[in-house]
Amino acid sequence: MTISVLIPVYNAARTIEATLASVMRQTVAPDEIILLLDGCTDDTEDRIGRFGNRITVARQENRGVALTRNRLAGMARGELLAYLDNDDFWHPKYLETQRALLRSHPGALASFCGHVDVAGPDEVWREEPSLDLARAEWIDQVEFFERYNRVTGLFGSMSFACIRQAAMKQLGPEPFQFNGVDDSYLFCRLSLLGGVVFLDSPLVAYLVRDDSLSANRLKMLPQWVKVFETLAPEFQKTRIEGLRAAFPIAYAVKRRNYAKMLLGAGRPGEARGQLWRSMADCPRPVSVGKSAALWAASLLPAFLQPRWPSARRASAAAADGPQLSSPSVGAPPQTDRT
Repeated sequence: MTISVLIPVYNAARTIEATLASVMRQTVAPDEIILLLDGCTDDTEDRIGRFGNRITVARQENRGVALTRNRLAGMARGELLAYLDNDDFWHPKYLETQRALLRSHPGALASFCGHVDVAGPDEVWREEPSLDLARAEWIDQVEFFERYNRVTGLFGSMSFACIRQAAMKQLGPEPFQFNGVDDSYLFCRLSLLGGVVFLDSPLVAYLVRDDSLSANRLKMLPQWVKVFETLAPEFQKTRIEGLRAAFPIAYAVKRRNYAKMLLGAGRPGEARGQLWRSMADCPRPVSVGKSAALWAASLLPAFLQPRWPSARRASAAAADGPQLSSPSVGAPPQTDRT
């Protein structure tokens, strides 16, 4: 299996050398490494110069990460596409493990590995992660959709995933849409095609940044709602009954989570609009009851209302060194499951 490493790059002077160094240390060397510079205005290009002809560098005016990922997919020649964000880092056996997972699970459209959250590009693997493939978990397409939207952080970055080129082509020329949640759009659509394999060994160091879109849930959640608005027709007509049933439940949860953030931001009118639409999206009694309860809570005097979630995700810098990720990293809390 040939492997293409694809790196969308925007103003990554602080991290790009460490990111590329982690690729160069792979025990299974990729067949190509392609960087697409998305209108960089810092000295990123100077920093990558020392890697010479080992990488292919393309450039474009700033178009955003979704379009950049789409263009990279079109440029890739490998059978497996391994995306890496320009501020994340791989364990030396990452590609070896991902390739082995997909070889041992020929029906899987993609493979995922675990990760650790870090605040910088320091050495994070103090102990060797387990690479026992017998621990790998096959996840069928319905379960993948449900789990992705319940505990997104397990799968919540392109840096954790390796995708078959054939599956990507099935998704059309624009498999990524909606900057910042473009991976969510991709993986929700991928669930319409088939299942994935997951090994929870932490083989990726995921940089948690206060200035990222995913750190600002109040900006990220409306994008996530747009993803569901866009995908609703596809899921409504799918012949996979489990996905037809799971989609409106997850859709309502997204709206409720967004409503909680809006309430925390002092925007009750917008929050109630999301709650009203969540009841229309998913008329199941349990779901409607949860939305109605939040609506009622929003009408209480401020001192009687619940403590609404913060719009900002906690930074990894607040932790004492690198930590194993929790299921909710990179995503709002997903305690509301129905």
